Formats: sequence, structure tokens, C-alpha cells
Amino acid sequence: MLCRNAYLYELKRDSYVVDVREKLLAYGWQEEQVLDCALGTNPFGTPAAAREAYRAAAGEDISCYPDPWADELKEDLAHFWAKAGITKADIVVGSGSMGVLERLNKMLLFQGAKVLGYMPQFSEYVSDARANGAIYLGLSLKGEKLEFDPDAFLEHLTPEIALVYLDNPNNPTGQLLDLGVIRRILERAREFSIPVIVDEAYGDFVLPECSAIFLSTSFSNLIVVRSFSKGLGLANLRVGYAVLRGELRSLYSRVDLPFSLSRAACRAARAALADLVFLEKSREKVAAVKAALLDALTWLQAAQTHPTTPILALTAPKPGVDLRDAFLRQGVMVESGADFPGLTAATVRLRVPENFEELLKRLKAVEASLASSG
Repeated sequence: MLCRNAYLYELKRDSYVVDVREKLLAYGWQEEQVLDCALGTNPFGTPAAAREAYRAAAGEDISCYPDPWADELKEDLAHFWAKAGITKADIVVGSGSMGVLERLNKMLLFQGAKVLGYMPQFSEYVSDARANGAIYLGLSLKGEKLEFDPDAFLEHLTPEIALVYLDNPNNPTGQLLDLGVIRRILERAREFSIPVIVDEAYGDFVLPECSAIFLSTSFSNLIVVRSFSKGLGLANLRVGYAVLRGELRSLYSRVDLPFSLSRAACRAARAALADLVFLEKSREKVAAVKAALLDALTWLQAAQTHPTTPILALTAPKPGVDLRDAFLRQGVMVESGADFPGLTAATVRLRVPENFEELLKRLKAVEASLASSG
């Protein structure tokens, strides 16, 4: 045994990133015919200014290291969140929000540490927590609508918990916890000196005032993690950041590393952050497509979801159904619920596409095929 972390030999790393290309080909779908409703990117692309900034920076000398701490980007982020009382000193950056979460887990977790979350939620985080030796305790969302129960969650928030993890908006349902609920959780966690991570990877799809960043100056146990990969359309560049203050900020500097972001990625991120119109239009377009999609459902059940987040969870009324396979047969890529803690293959996560008319046609075919199968 070459690794002393014996638990790793038994660890199964869950991930919803699955290659289904061979299956699509077997069902007769060529790549250009496939409707991609899988990974949670912005279906409407990237701000034009961000593309231009990236191209300009990519043409510069690449033999030098980038800014070690991405100071200009952090200054822009501090300006963006100035109304929340955030300063440049409160911000850290990393390789996507997952890169930041990995360092937070390195900082806060240890073998046997108990992480309280709720199921389903972002499976890559859960896997990384377990890879750090932690024990994940996920409280199941309630009922057919998969709704969060704050009172039940607070009952499980006890002194033996080492860390609380909330993805908000939730992945895969797209539902949003309001700041009153987040505040209650923070208050209880503070009684026991428990840090709380609020993962807002999809946060740009809702209004900024919904962000837990507005609670940061009131709670020293709060860490808010955000990404440029989703609403801001920079998934390929892997830019993420976190807001944390005081003791937690000081500790993070001891596990952080310089040069996390390339110069080109920083330039593109700064340009994307400045394009508020792109975000506003993205939210409007997502809301229109999502409302039409939910209205079109006749057989599948949608979980609780926020109107402007681009993802939602759909469940077949019969538990034995492989719902992702049913979508693949119609040339639609989605993520299987079996790859999220607390769900089964009878559920999928669907990200709304730009081409809604085509999705609607194929969705009707999915529902018809499943309904007729008895």
C-alpha cells in the first residue's frame, strides 16, 4: 500500500461529467444534430467584450508569469460588491469555483470531519470532501418538489459538524434559498464556531442582492464562493473566487498558491464583469425559455426551481425509468440524477438551451415514449 490514506482505496468518486457520445451514435445521432442540455454553462454564450479581451491578452508574451494574486481582477470584484461592504482584502481567486473549494476543503477538513449538506447537491464537491477524509451528511430535500426544509436542517446542525456546505442556487434543481434562511443557518453555525460555505456558482443568474455576500460583514464564519463559468460565460477559462474575512481569510492564505489565473483569463473576466447588460439579457432569456419549458410538461415532474436559473431537475413518475437514456434516444444530452447524491436514474438535470423550439419537440417525444411504455 503506497498511500497511508487507506480510505482512498475504497473511495468512489461521483461525477456527473459522463461521456455519452458513443451512446448517441448508437441511437443514430450525429454530433451536429445533438441538443446539448447537459453541463451548466450559459446557453447564450459569452460577452463579446470578454472574447475580445481574451484574444488581445492571448497575443501578448506568454513566457512570463501572470500577476500572482490577480490584483486587478480583485479590485474590480471589490468595486462590484462595494454595496455589500466588501474590499479587495476579502477576496481570493482560483481555478474555477471548484479550485477554490478544493483549497477550502484542504484548509477546513480532516479525516473523520463531518460535513453537513443537503441532497441532491453539487456532486463534485461531495466527492472532494470525501477525498479529504470527511464524512458527508446530506439531508434529503422534501417531497416530489424536492424542497429545502430549514427547520429540519437546523436540527442536524449540531456541535460535531465541522463544516456546512450549501450550494445556492442548488445544483441540480436550480432552487434558491433566500437570505433569511441563510442567516438562520449562519446564526446557528456561529454558536458552535462552524464555518459555512455558500457555493453560488449559479449566482449570476439571479439578482446580485440575492447573494450571501451581503451577509459577509455580519458573519465571520461565512465563505461565499462564485464562478465566472456559468452566468458570465467563461467556463473554458476556469475563473472563480471567494469572499471570506478575518480568521478564515488569514487561514486561506496559508493554503493558497500564486499564479492561479492566466493574464488572458483575468482580462476576459474583468471585461465580463463589466458587461451588466449581458447578464440582464441572459436572465431574461433564461426566464422565458424556462417558463415555456415548465408549461409544456405533461408527464415529467419538475422540482422546485428559481425562474432565472438555467437548470432544473425533472423526474419520471415511475422509479425504474432511466430518464437520461430516454432523452439520449431523442438526441438530447442531460445529466443523470444517479450521479447526484440522493437521486436516482429516474431524474435528470436539464440545462435550458438557446434553441427552445427544438427542445420542446424532443421533450414531447420523450414524454410520449415513456407514457406509452406503460
